[in-house]
Amino acid sequence: MLKLKNIPEELQSAIDEKGYDKLTSVQSLVLDPSNSGKDLLVSSQTGSGKTLAYGLSISCDGLKEIIDEDNKLKTLIVTPTRELALQVFNELAWLFSKTSITITTAIGGMDIKKERKSIFKGVDLLIGTPGRINDHIRRKTFDLNHLKSLVLDEADEMLDLGFKQDLDIIVNQSPKDKRILMFSATIPKKILVLASKYQTNAVRVEATSLGKAHTDISYETYLIKKHDIENAIFNFLRFHDDKTIIIFCSTRNSVTHISSRILNRGFSVVSLSGALNQSERFKALQSIKNGRCKICVATDVAARGIDLVNLDIVIHAELPQNSEILIHRSGRTGRAGNKGRSILFCSPREKRRYESLVHSAKVRPVISKFLSQEEIERKDNEKIINHLSKSKKKSSGELKLANELLTQFSSQDIAVALIESFKGKLPPIEEVESFSEEKVNLINSDRKKKKRGEKRTRGPSSRKKQRP
Repeated sequence: MLKLKNIPEELQSAIDEKGYDKLTSVQSLVLDPSNSGKDLLVSSQTGSGKTLAYGLSISCDGLKEIIDEDNKLKTLIVTPTRELALQVFNELAWLFSKTSITITTAIGGMDIKKERKSIFKGVDLLIGTPGRINDHIRRKTFDLNHLKSLVLDEADEMLDLGFKQDLDIIVNQSPKDKRILMFSATIPKKILVLASKYQTNAVRVEATSLGKAHTDISYETYLIKKHDIENAIFNFLRFHDDKTIIIFCSTRNSVTHISSRILNRGFSVVSLSGALNQSERFKALQSIKNGRCKICVATDVAARGIDLVNLDIVIHAELPQNSEILIHRSGRTGRAGNKGRSILFCSPREKRRYESLVHSAKVRPVISKFLSQEEIERKDNEKIINHLSKSKKKSSGELKLANELLTQFSSQDIAVALIESFKGKLPPIEEVESFSEEKVNLINSDRKKKKRGEKRTRGPSSRKKQRP
């Protein structure tokens, strides 16, 4: 069992009940005694255990200070999305379950009147999204005059979503001597600028580097013609029909297009985009979490902050715009100690941009030939054999029918009929042309030579005819 020094007994008891046996990297670093009470700028991936890290850190600063008899807000945690806010709430709810700390949320899309009523009763720790928190400040639901700790969770995503002004208001309206813990998947220049503005002598905590952040994620690349990429995705889904997969697209239109094509091939699929309301997003996520659906197609923005512990594979239907997005997308898998896969499809024309992308992200994908028709059919055969090998109790009616079939048909005929029935329910295997890296380099080299040749031949023919 995990035994921690210098934490309140109530929190140790909650941890014991959860059965934790060790700290993650980010938890060990944040809870280092040398960092106690200091502003921290932490680079840590989603799913690394950072919620528990800052929950324990702020409590170690002084649990009694968080609990205020006058119902004054002492701790504020700001997240970029509703989904992440709810996840943080659930995580901290069990951590502080044996204390008298009151925790509530302030989340956009929820009933603001119910939130105000709950906050008026008194709150020690508030978790919310930037816009909704500022709504409450303007309505004078609460003030930040007594704030001791401020946590900015996934600060990079909050900037990407346009919450900079809201964050400025929150920081400026709270005491100058508060402690600020800022967490971000990566630490680009914009985060360093923000940290220098908000924090005082912040300690930089490298919980994970870009190169180490994905030790539980294998990167794979398939070089395929642009018009074959969707077909490749369909074949991949068929081959890995037992896996939970999220497919990332760059736009809402792409999400709608690919989702409909996947659905037309008989797969169960949900989508996440800005076109959905909060209720629709919640239903989509629940169907993935409870296993009713194994495929999700999403935009980058819509998928931010979602926590799918059981996610096996991330597919990039379109190459990410930059390395940060690649890391964010891929970081949705390989969580909670599980292994994950990040699949990139790249056309020959995109090869140079792809190389720049993975170099910047400091990842080294394995470039392989894509699944052949023979491999897919072999997997189909294995599924049939596995299905038959599972011992199931047969009903009397089933046994009677089986005996009748054996008297009328040969065992071979029955087996063939079984195979046809099984494979008839599967989506078709699409034709996909896959290339080796050497072949793509050769294609691009020939393309450059042709362009140079065109330039040479174009010159003389374009000259104006001289007047006689």
